[in-house]
Amino acid sequence: MATASPFDAALRGVLDRLHAAATELGRHDRVPELCDRAVELALSLTGSGHGAVALGTQDGGDRRLFSRAEDRSRSLTDAEATELLVAAGVGGSRTRPTSYNRNACLGAELRTAGDAFGAIAVARKTDYSDTDRQAFAIFASQLAHALDSALMREQQHGLETALRGFRAQADRDEENRSRTAERLRSAERVERAHELAVEVLLAVSAHAVAGQSLSDFYRRLARTVSELVGAGKVLFWRLNDDHMLAPAGGFGIDSTFMGRLVPIRCEPEGDDLASRVVYQDLIFRASSKDQPADFAYVLERLGVSSAISVPWRAGEERLGLVAAYDSARPGGFSREDSWVLQTAGLAAGQVTRLWHAQEDLRKSVDRLTKVDSARQLLLKNMTTVVEKERKRFVSELHDDALQKLTAAELHVGRLSGGTTLDAESLETLHGLLEQTETSLRRLVFEVRPPALEGPDGLAQSIRDRFVMLSGSGIHTELEVELPEDLSLDVKTMVFRQVAEAIGNVERHSQATRAKVSLTVADEGVHGVVEDNGQGFVVAERGNLPGHLGLLALRERALMAGGWYKIESQPGLGSHIEFWIPLGQ
Repeated sequence: MATASPFDAALRGVLDRLHAAATELGRHDRVPELCDRAVELALSLTGSGHGAVALGTQDGGDRRLFSRAEDRSRSLTDAEATELLVAAGVGGSRTRPTSYNRNACLGAELRTAGDAFGAIAVARKTDYSDTDRQAFAIFASQLAHALDSALMREQQHGLETALRGFRAQADRDEENRSRTAERLRSAERVERAHELAVEVLLAVSAHAVAGQSLSDFYRRLARTVSELVGAGKVLFWRLNDDHMLAPAGGFGIDSTFMGRLVPIRCEPEGDDLASRVVYQDLIFRASSKDQPADFAYVLERLGVSSAISVPWRAGEERLGLVAAYDSARPGGFSREDSWVLQTAGLAAGQVTRLWHAQEDLRKSVDRLTKVDSARQLLLKNMTTVVEKERKRFVSELHDDALQKLTAAELHVGRLSGGTTLDAESLETLHGLLEQTETSLRRLVFEVRPPALEGPDGLAQSIRDRFVMLSGSGIHTELEVELPEDLSLDVKTMVFRQVAEAIGNVERHSQATRAKVSLTVADEGVHGVVEDNGQGFVVAERGNLPGHLGLLALRERALMAGGWYKIESQPGLGSHIEFWIPLGQ
């Protein structure tokens, strides 16, 4: 049985609570009971202490308030409830003084058909997260639909009572019956939209678990939305970093339709249609049967008979827009369809944000795993590397400096006590001692460069190493753009990397030119060492004799929390790159 990830569990938990709250709202027919229950559900959903629902405007005489205090046994006073609504930004001017922390308040207007008929607000001691705000916005939308239906039922009841009192007025009775029937149809549409919104939330939950990628998730959700709103095509338009809209995934999209699509410029201050939908929350609807057809050019460009689009967002982050095309209904897309698309866009935005967070976490885990593997490999090779370095040091000391000292000692031994030291013998002896000194200085330099601790010590040490390299007939080039306040640990690490790479060039490459470049990039030192030597097959470098330094280059960089890579081909030289973080 597959185990759900924390991401799936968290998302399913939020959606389940929203579904349960929406279902609970549907159980209440009377407005007072519905408002009281809505306050309790909002407190439970957001973990809040105070909550209030207001019906009607503050200036109107029919305003009704429903509230709960942190002590659930009592309600807030009208003044306390009004203060909470003001603090949440839905009860008047926010310049009025309030005892609430505005960041710890949530508020939303209750709207239907674009008109506000009330508001809901909650407050607690701590600030709300983006997920809390998103869940609260969806809950407020569902409450608005439910209250709209309940208010219509109240009005329906009043109309039916009035009809019984004015039965004699046949003409007015007929008119009232028609009006009531229209309101009933409107209420049924609202209730149907509410049911469809719940279905969308359930579908988002299911597709988020089943989707193999974000594109797959968008395709699955687009198919469900197309079925709910009767659309031939549904498409998620994603906003890219350069403020262009491009298709991210959809349903019913064939190659002919895709051929008509081009990236659309979309700017926060733009006055074009796409910018207004994405950044100004415009709900766009158009049909070829509308007279006049204000947006006929959009339909003609896409080759569709009708279209509807809504913002696609995650909190305040604008992701793009969700669009549906070619309605199966003769009248085109309805206002209820826009509610379905809005719910899908809000939920899909949350899934997108959480998916990206999960991807970032997965990349971090992969990187840490690779670093850990490198550390384990280094621990295994530590003894071997140290012993081989010691062996190399002793070998160079024996084969170079000690042999020269021995030659000088033999030369001195051949001179008897009374023998005159001629100029040629003196020059030979002086040359042997000078070569011995040079060899010993080089060994000391490779162990610890004397100039490294100075302000310009790193660059000077590399120049000194280049002087040794130039004796081999290799032309050298050095570019260093580093701050002078580097720590000694960082300078030592970078020098070891460069010296190891230069040593490989000197011993194995048969190059005539070598270049070293050191710069600061991404809060670390970026180094490049390249030569025009004979090169080699990178995949076979582990089998090349004397290439232990390449392993040391890689493991030293990984141990420091950086990275390393090498590129080489036979006859085309070598290119070594590494990066060491400055926080060493």
